[in-house]
Amino acid sequence: MKPVGLGWIALPGRLTLMRRVVWAVTGTVALLVGLQTALAFVAMNVQEDELTNDLLRREVQEIVEQILLPGLMPVGSLVTSPRVTAYLSRGQEGIGAVPVPIRDLAPGLHETRSGSHEWHVAVLDTVDGRLRVVLDATESEARVYRFGYTLLGIWAVCVVATAWIARGVALIAVGPMVEVTRSIASWAPEAAPRSGYPPDEAGMLMEAFNRFRDRADDAVAREREFAANLDHEIRTPLTTIRTDTELIALEGPLAPGQQRRLERIVASVDEIIGTTESTLSSSTGRASDPERADLRDCVQTACAAMADRAASHGLRIAIDVTADDTVVLDRQALLTVCRNLVRNAIEHAAPATLTISGGRGGLTFRDDGVGIPAALLPFVFERYHRGHRVDDGPASTASRRGLGLAIARRLCDIQGWRLTVASSVEAPDRGTAFRIEFAAQNDDAGNAAPLVRPDARTVATAG
Repeated sequence: MKPVGLGWIALPGRLTLMRRVVWAVTGTVALLVGLQTALAFVAMNVQEDELTNDLLRREVQEIVEQILLPGLMPVGSLVTSPRVTAYLSRGQEGIGAVPVPIRDLAPGLHETRSGSHEWHVAVLDTVDGRLRVVLDATESEARVYRFGYTLLGIWAVCVVATAWIARGVALIAVGPMVEVTRSIASWAPEAAPRSGYPPDEAGMLMEAFNRFRDRADDAVAREREFAANLDHEIRTPLTTIRTDTELIALEGPLAPGQQRRLERIVASVDEIIGTTESTLSSSTGRASDPERADLRDCVQTACAAMADRAASHGLRIAIDVTADDTVVLDRQALLTVCRNLVRNAIEHAAPATLTISGGRGGLTFRDDGVGIPAALLPFVFERYHRGHRVDDGPASTASRRGLGLAIARRLCDIQGWRLTVASSVEAPDRGTAFRIEFAAQNDDAGNAAPLVRPDARTVATAG
């Protein structure tokens, strides 16, 4: 059979998905129509037998009433016609005229064969002897079999028609799936087929899935190796830079501007080291050992690293975090999350005011910027999303193109924190609020008050 369309996939020995659909539909119809055909044939045969038996009873009744005269009828053949023959016997007298197949039949109705003939026989005892009436039903039986052959032909036509229809339906319903399967199988990396899978679409998908999984596992392994190498290789030069910077600051009096720049260099080095540690933790999916940290100091440290950028973009930062409020957590992870939230406000809310408030239960980063449309809120924590997908550009710009909030969410997930966002673009509640809720053991006052009025904003949750 030649392939047609999308893949009457004519590969020898393959029970493809297309063929499975065709075989399933055709087999189901063939079974149902076959059962109906068999039932029709049986019903026809039974009905023909009943009609023949009724005719035989009428013939017997006529013979008994009109022909059989007690004591006067001779034994042997009484009536002979093309279809009906009657025989009368008294004991052994006249038994020789009775055909052998019906001699020993008990009284009642019987069906028997004599050569190529189908007989219906009625046997009854009368006052003048035993009467046997034979009705030749060969023609009736032949009519039944002709009807059966007709039904068989109809069944065969239905099966063939169903196969062609099922083929067309399969091309419409399964064809796109077959094309997708072929596309995935050919696009998957390391396209060399593996053994152990059936040579059909399901096997092709399993092979492609395993190749993708292996590729993903390799990517994760490379990411972890890269993070570990980065953490190892970058510490030495960063430590040197930090040490030299501190020594320069100690060598002699410096101008205030020079002192600020040296402090900024030290802070930037610390930020790079902390970022590499967070990257390593994120790549392995494990949180670092918690430590007791001062929330206000963490927020101030994160904001100090972003102060110049915030000022240049017109973002004013107000810190309203309870002083001397300590929590037990991964301090470096919190710094990274805070820096990413502040950076997000600089890039997307400024010019505006960012107010950072909270305590042991969590921190809230609320700005009075333009806000985020409700339709975009479900996507703010996705990688490379800034109002729409923008994942096609130089890697050097990735930090400014939708990674910050995804990193923050990832770190919160690892730490067991809950990161939520609420936003509105309508006055008077215009602006965006991010909320970090720490683990329950750090929340001695329950959840903080709602970020915004529920009737005015839309809320999205991460973690």
